[in-house]
Amino acid sequence: GFCRSLPFRWQNRTNAQRRCQPRRPASNVSRSSVIFLIVVVSLGLGLGSAWIAARAAAPIDSLKLGSWSTWPNAGTADTDPYSRARLARNGELPLGAGEGLALYAKGDAEGKALRGQCTYVIEGQTPPARLWTLGLEIPDGRPLPTRENITAVGSESIVRQSDGSFQIVVSPRPQPGNWLSSAGAGDIRVVVRLYDTTARTLTELTDFSVPDIRLRSCL
Repeated sequence: GFCRSLPFRWQNRTNAQRRCQPRRPASNVSRSSVIFLIVVVSLGLGLGSAWIAARAAAPIDSLKLGSWSTWPNAGTADTDPYSRARLARNGELPLGAGEGLALYAKGDAEGKALRGQCTYVIEGQTPPARLWTLGLEIPDGRPLPTRENITAVGSESIVRQSDGSFQIVVSPRPQPGNWLSSAGAGDIRVVVRLYDTTARTLTELTDFSVPDIRLRSCL
């Protein structure tokens, strides 16, 4: 071809030699290394994201309502695999679709973490339910270390205002009215469990009111 048609003196020149030299195929070793690196990075990212989702404080499809968060898909067939792995890891047993819905709060109205040494006022109303309970837990779901005082109350025994709303005081010291003890606890969370409720769909949840959590004082 082109190289054979060049005079001998031109074939000895550097530029002609570069054009006439056959191209070498890409190194198989280099290409294999790149592919292996891509596979390793992809697996690392996939496993890492799954590990983070399984160890997250809340499911990835949870819904935020002011200070409260809830998980409408808990106990249903729509539960994502990451949330299933999270439940298997921490051993938490959510309410089924036919049982009710749980609301969790780890912070007050200003977003500050709830602490057992502080006094809080929980005031307002819960979404409609035939029965509900409100209690205190450690953030990972375990009960508070104190067993001598009341740490939970039910809708049938609570003292209400004339408009149907309620006011519950969370404090390490005894308080008048509806009082839940946080004595001996560090960080806490408030859990409202609604039984036989229609608050399952996104539209219904965003239309309902939830109790307000306000900080009164700290020791």
